[in-house]
Amino acid sequence: MQISRAGDYALRAVIYLSRQDSNRLCTIGEIAHAQQIPQAFLAKLMPMLIKGTVVKSVQGPKGGYRLARGAREINFLEVIQAIEGPIRLVQCQEDGSCCEIEEFCSMNEVFAMAQKQLVDFFRDATFADLPALDKESFQSSRLTQNMSRREHKTSSA
Repeated sequence: MQISRAGDYALRAVIYLSRQDSNRLCTIGEIAHAQQIPQAFLAKLMPMLIKGTVVKSVQGPKGGYRLARGAREINFLEVIQAIEGPIRLVQCQEDGSCCEIEEFCSMNEVFAMAQKQLVDFFRDATFADLPALDKESFQSSRLTQNMSRREHKTSSA
């Protein structure tokens, strides 16, 4: 899985909005300039983020964009899926039937576990976590603690 340029730009836009006062409206031009995103490209992404209930827009001369919910309530998975669609490492994980060797494929379970861990990781990563994610504080962050608990559960299963 590789996050596209559109996914990267959407994540950067949401990061910018997450660092603003919750009532402050930001224009596409402001967000694009601050995050070095082409304005026309960002204008195409914002409706997808609105549809994904990540961002709200306010129309009018003093309108703009803000997060639809608090930064702690919005995770990376929501933003990625609003732009990229569901995360799938391989086609087999999408519809459960992708090829003639499915019945005896030994890789399917590995890919299913990897996909679950990736989805869980992005679900656990909220935009409120970001300011604390420098090298030292990352080690003690809530996100790292959640991953450690998940690894412990997987190894003891």
